[in-house]
Amino acid sequence: MIKDVIIITGPTAVGKSEIAVEIAKTVGGEIISADSMQIYRGLNVGSGKITPEEMQGVKHYLLDIKSINQTYSVAEFCEDCKKTIKQIMLKGKVPIIVGGTGLYIKALTNDYNYFGVKRDDELREELEKFAEKNGLNDLYEMLKKLSPVLAEKISPTDKKRIIRALEICKSKKREIKVNSEQFTYKVFALNTERSVLYDRISQRVNKMIQIGLVEEVKKLVGEGLTRDNQCAKGIGYAEILDYLDGTYSLSEAIEKIKQHSRNYAKRQLTLLRGIAPIWIEAFPRENAIKEILKEVEYGLDN
Repeated sequence: MIKDVIIITGPTAVGKSEIAVEIAKTVGGEIISADSMQIYRGLNVGSGKITPEEMQGVKHYLLDIKSINQTYSVAEFCEDCKKTIKQIMLKGKVPIIVGGTGLYIKALTNDYNYFGVKRDDELREELEKFAEKNGLNDLYEMLKKLSPVLAEKISPTDKKRIIRALEICKSKKREIKVNSEQFTYKVFALNTERSVLYDRISQRVNKMIQIGLVEEVKKLVGEGLTRDNQCAKGIGYAEILDYLDGTYSLSEAIEKIKQHSRNYAKRQLTLLRGIAPIWIEAFPRENAIKEILKEVEYGLDN
């Protein structure tokens, strides 16, 4: 019996979904997407969204839940993900979270609680000025007075999260109680040699162009996609919009996508090193799957 929530993450193009599906089929799992682009309906090719055929009958969640003109926050992901984890567990299945959006995974595994409070730019500016004048330590002391429980979960040097916590406290005007409900997470990061990863990124981008990335973006523009949309800033979409605007030729746009994807992979790896305790070589696939199953102790008593 697997008690942990399994998380499979890693840089773009490393093949997370493929391995996750095989794990899910073996352990009786269902998959929750942790990808900030795959939440959008219509963003299929450029986001590398798994197809129904590739799912192989495994149930997937948090795909296609937003339209292109909507936004989606880390807080919303954490709330939706925890609800889905419960739903899967109640069915007697194993929750498997899969994706490369490190901020989602970091927030989830650190049990950040944003309480659905909306951003308050005026208050944030006020708190920024307070920190500049009085120092970060005084800002942190302010949080400790308002919510000692919440302050304990935040580093005294993390100004961004201190300000967000104060924003929550002041908006709610009450003592913040950190969600006591905890899940046990087993986090795996897939990785491989940099040259192999970069080659896979290049091949993946070429395939996206072949199967219709340009046509997908044109269709989305026809449906109202503009550069103001959150999803339009995603790698693949921003560069093709530049191509359609005449900023780049198609070949230049393709090279930009590859370059930006490589840069993104580096950022992902940097962030994930602080999150994932278990790193797995992604190839060969059979070995990666065995390693993950071994770590979750699946089948050891059989």
